[in-house]
Amino acid sequence: MLLRDSERLRIFDTDTPGGGLSQWFSGISQIVDITRTGDQVKLFDTIINEPYYNYVIDLQSSLLDKFFNIFHDIRFDEGANEAGIGVAVFFLIDRSLATLSAARRVQERLRTSEFVIVRNDAVGDMLHIPAAAADYLNIRKDRDLVLPALSLAAREFIEAPGFTFADFIAGETEGAPPEIRYELWNFLETIYNQRQPGQSGTTLLI
Repeated sequence: MLLRDSERLRIFDTDTPGGGLSQWFSGISQIVDITRTGDQVKLFDTIINEPYYNYVIDLQSSLLDKFFNIFHDIRFDEGANEAGIGVAVFFLIDRSLATLSAARRVQERLRTSEFVIVRNDAVGDMLHIPAAAADYLNIRKDRDLVLPALSLAAREFIEAPGFTFADFIAGETEGAPPEIRYELWNFLETIYNQRQPGQSGTTLLI
């Protein structure tokens, strides 16, 4: 997650009932059930009424169409824009052609939001297939972001409870072997170099 101020982070986790991302950030997360009208209102109203936080909505794939239909119908990104709130949608594609169709459906429901397609080298994609590559090029997007694959040892290290990239950057992560530190710094540098011109160099990954 790319955030300019990790201390102001708030997370909405749509993985009901147990939560997914909220298990890692329990103090700043709340689980919402997007199928319930009350939770829909709470999510959107909270963002508009408390704009001094950075919000992440961890959206389950099964909820994509429902969420963005609501998002579009209430013209949420236009309202957020009028309130001075920037909205960015990061859409992760995988090795299924269906994700490209889903990406197009999501993009078509946006008005003022930034749309970023994320390609994870550890997951892979279908862009080596000409038809899939053509579909990808025809999706309107502001930019794409590539996450380089990490070794198993590096993945296990960052998945340990309590790890954050913010602490790693600040030098507060203990016990990292030199080869993992080198790999993680290369990972961060690769992502940092994909930022848009003029973006703050203080952007953190957590």
